[in-house]
Amino acid sequence: MAKKEVRKVNQTGNSLSVGLPKSIVDALEIKRGDEMEFEVEDNQIILSKKENWEDHVDTEMVEMLRETFDEHYEVFRNLKDR
Repeated sequence: MAKKEVRKVNQTGNSLSVGLPKSIVDALEIKRGDEMEFEVEDNQIILSKKENWEDHVDTEMVEMLRETFDEHYEVFRNLKDR
């Protein structure tokens, strides 16, 4: 995606905003509500989609752990109090 695209800076409340080109939205799979991270390096803005830990979790493993903790709640509670 080496193609450069130009966007105008707009006023949004007390902030300035720039719309993201569809090609970037599609490439990064950005959805409404996603968080973006900004960095400034060598007089350039680096914009990255913030990764959510939920995107990297094995849901079956989480469910297995939840069931284990539920099943052995008293044992874990007693260990905590030691």
